[in-house]
Amino acid sequence: MVTAQQSYKIAFYQTTVVIEAARGTSDERLAIDRNDGTVSCMSAPATSSAFAAAPQRTMTAHGIMGIISLLRGPYLVLITGREVAGSIGLSTVYRASEIRVVKAAVESRVLSGTDAFDEATYLRLLDNALAVNSFYFSYDMDLTSSLERQQQKRQGASGSLPLYKTANDEFFYNKYLAEPLIAVAASNPNASAFVLPVIHGFFECRQVMVRGTAFNYVLVTRRGRKRQGTRYFSRGADEEGNVSNFAETEQIVDFAAPNASSTNPDLAGTQMSYVQVRGSIPIDWAQVINMRYVPKLNVTVDESRERFNKHMMRLISDYNDVVAVNLVNKVKYEKPMGDAFFKLSQEFKSPHYHYTHFDFHKECSKMRWDRIGLLLDEIAQFTAKFGYFRIKHDPRALSQAGEPLQLQVGVVRSNCMDCLDRTNVFQSELARVVLVKQLRDIGVFTDTDVIANFTGMRSMLNNVWADNADAVSCAYSGTGALKTDFTRTGQRTKSGALQDGRNSVERYIRGNFFDGERQDTIDLLLGTFKVTPGIPSPFTDDQTIESKTLVGAVYVCLFMLAYAFLYPRGGHWFCLSNFVFTSSWVLVLVFVAFTVMKSHTAELLNWPKLSAYQYRPAVMRANSTLSLPLLDRLLSSPDAKASLRNDEIKKSWPTDKKLA
Repeated sequence: MVTAQQSYKIAFYQTTVVIEAARGTSDERLAIDRNDGTVSCMSAPATSSAFAAAPQRTMTAHGIMGIISLLRGPYLVLITGREVAGSIGLSTVYRASEIRVVKAAVESRVLSGTDAFDEATYLRLLDNALAVNSFYFSYDMDLTSSLERQQQKRQGASGSLPLYKTANDEFFYNKYLAEPLIAVAASNPNASAFVLPVIHGFFECRQVMVRGTAFNYVLVTRRGRKRQGTRYFSRGADEEGNVSNFAETEQIVDFAAPNASSTNPDLAGTQMSYVQVRGSIPIDWAQVINMRYVPKLNVTVDESRERFNKHMMRLISDYNDVVAVNLVNKVKYEKPMGDAFFKLSQEFKSPHYHYTHFDFHKECSKMRWDRIGLLLDEIAQFTAKFGYFRIKHDPRALSQAGEPLQLQVGVVRSNCMDCLDRTNVFQSELARVVLVKQLRDIGVFTDTDVIANFTGMRSMLNNVWADNADAVSCAYSGTGALKTDFTRTGQRTKSGALQDGRNSVERYIRGNFFDGERQDTIDLLLGTFKVTPGIPSPFTDDQTIESKTLVGAVYVCLFMLAYAFLYPRGGHWFCLSNFVFTSSWVLVLVFVAFTVMKSHTAELLNWPKLSAYQYRPAVMRANSTLSLPLLDRLLSSPDAKASLRNDEIKKSWPTDKKLA
């Protein structure tokens, strides 16, 4: 396998940015035109003759995620900080601790007015998208693929391939950013060392000791890139069968790591992995935010057959057999989802597909979490049939391809509504069942051993899986996962229930008032939205003056109520004058809230702006003919109302503002 370079030197010249390996034997350099972003490959002698003058500035980076073009021109997305997260075999896995968006555009290009405002917004969105601590990469192994998939690709390859050619397209998270580099590498193989596949998700590596036998326990979750988004703005399946919040989680028992040891020489060089997946229910459905705690549920079954079939056929192609475990409620709000999944599963005729529905909340109510064992027993026949992947490497040549001893021939696909909390609990319990089976098969566990017998190992597994749950949940919902007290301790606690309540309230606030912009950050990073110069600004203000006035009224009411609480009239809270004052402002607040909920909900919610969202209401933008009922009642002067309407359509970014 052709490995990626581990360190780069970037030099900025007047019209070109040159990237070269800071160490290594490669003579190739990447040259990026600062005017149009064109990428080419140059040899070292050609670079030296073309750029004899000293560069304007230089910098170093640990990896190149790619190049993105905005209004001003090309920008480099560079990994400038990294931390060792662990290893798989002899390959080190890093976490990107710092990612910078660096301007590669020519210095003389300056934006002003609306363009400057839009460019600053794009850069802020990119910075927010890259600020998370959940990007992982390796220079010498394909982290986007499971161990079994890596083995299959090695067997099918005629020679050594670069990382980007073996990468799994679904989990190659920075593929859109890397496309300009991949295009160069296609015509010049030496440039492939500059392409670094990065995954988004979770990675943890812990050493485990059992009766003198040491091995590494690795848990890696790869989040899909083809239908990615936030909790309420990315649901279900698209026309190609890609589902929201799709992720592959792989559990690895690694005896090929340098720190592994065993009294049994047959274990040296052994690696075992078990893969399971999660993903949104593969139909056309959505939860449309409406400022209520429970959003409106839209389910379309008849138009979902093709989406469902494409999704399941892709899973069967990738994993052979599939068992779909549906964890949603069978009654009330979630019932239409379960019914639709069941109906399409019945119509999907394939011997490689199996479906089961387990009402998690009903079966495990009143903190009876042990009842998840009923579901594990129900799918036990499939778990045994699917098995797990096992490979043996020569201990004297661990870097060489090993010999597969066992294959995993099926996958369990689990989901709840969000594919977060209930799914996390189920996946962690299923992984424990398989881990016990693996350790018994190789003789590390006896036939009577269970994980509960080993306190340190049990604690490690609980915390790793809870951290994994939090990482996936933060990426999709913006908060940590629910029910992680059970994952961490093996039992439900009152403090955990209180924490779940806090996270639920935060999810409501984020989903209604913040996630629209967070969806924009994802769409920009993954290329769902591509910046095109010359088109109207996507950041036009959609709120009318009336809705802004109502928001201001809410702030005034809250301020006056806080004032009455801190400085009560009459010297104490229960004085008659303070009671009348407080009650008056409470009534005003109730009236304003009622007006907002009745007529202005859609305007005050945070909707995505960059990509089309079909359920977004058609909010009227302010113009000279817009009727403003509340202001029409409060203001009698037509000139005053016209002035307010004119202010509404002005940009908040001054026209003389420039972005250098």
